[in-house]
Amino acid sequence: MKSLLNLIQSLSEKILDHYGEKLKGIVIGGEAIDTLDEKKALLILLILEKVHKISFYAREEIAEYFIKKIEQIENYFEYVKRYGQRPLLYFIILDPSELSFHNPIVLYLLTSGKIIFDKEKLIEKEARKINIVNINRVLKMGEINKGEVIEL
Repeated sequence: MKSLLNLIQSLSEKILDHYGEKLKGIVIGGEAIDTLDEKKALLILLILEKVHKISFYAREEIAEYFIKKIEQIENYFEYVKRYGQRPLLYFIILDPSELSFHNPIVLYLLTSGKIIFDKEKLIEKEARKINIVNINRVLKMGEINKGEVIEL
């Protein structure tokens, strides 16, 4: 896991340098973290200010921009040399206001992921609001008010 985590550290630094105060949080999770296998998929949740009006396609272009940045560093070459493939990094880029939408992949990252940057404790506060019970692979959400619309 060391080479993948080194790569994520370099990636996080580049994102922080680029966005500065607009970067509100970074959470990592997914199969790579759950199984401690760095050849598996790693999900990266980025919380960036002022992306709520940007399409999901454009958000993916932001992710690819940073992938291109890390392709030039030594950690990336070491990873590819060791595993014979590029790291399986998948980004989810949200505005702080979209964090509360609680779509399933975000719920998973908020409850099972590792927070690596949370300057204003937005992620931590949102994670505390979540009440999920896992019963035989069914998610049961507590404290749902009558008439409240929930995305599943």
